[in-house]
Amino acid sequence: MLFRSARAEIVSECGADRFFEMPIRTMGLPTSGEVRLTGLGNLVRWKQWDLLLESIAMLPDDLRRRVRATVWGPIPKDSDSMEFARSLEAMAAGPRMEGRVVFGGPTHAVEQVLREADLFVLPSTNEPCSVALIEAMATGLPALVSASGGNVDIVRHGKTGLLFQPGSARDLALQLERVLRGEVCLGTAAEIRASVMGRCARDVAARYANIYARLAGNGTATP
Repeated sequence: MLFRSARAEIVSECGADRFFEMPIRTMGLPTSGEVRLTGLGNLVRWKQWDLLLESIAMLPDDLRRRVRATVWGPIPKDSDSMEFARSLEAMAAGPRMEGRVVFGGPTHAVEQVLREADLFVLPSTNEPCSVALIEAMATGLPALVSASGGNVDIVRHGKTGLLFQPGSARDLALQLERVLRGEVCLGTAAEIRASVMGRCARDVAARYANIYARLAGNGTATP
């Protein structure tokens, strides 16, 4: 949102308006059957996608077989990112994974990807302010994110999503297990969207315009 003090004014990153305008989700978290997880972001080490795979591998057999996770995003061409991507593929092919996690590569069909998911996952630590997270929640999709960086300002634990201890695959697995056992009761899709409504591009642009107008001595302005 907007933070203001005598010396500083901080405006949130924003999501594209179209995510706030698309039809909202009509169903909550599944209480049985498969739970579909979706992540969006480059396959770079600091995004910590390996935590997601480690956490799924930790689940009891009956619960693990109900998880289907897809991570969408490109592999940057630097050597470290390519090595990291290879290690993720090796983990995904491990004996306990059984095809539970798929890396889908780049996609332009983000709206469709979010519509087909039950839970948005963001495992990175110290994520400043994730646009992907904002846009996912704008569709009414609950989120499972590390309790660090801007995530703690966006996701309300037990209301619009779940937080797990940063860097802990064990705690991420525990939160996933709660979801799979039907122990989580979050707010409605409409409430999840409402929680990030002030982060739509239109509202954020208006805040910037008013800041510039005040600095110029012209009062307020509407873009």
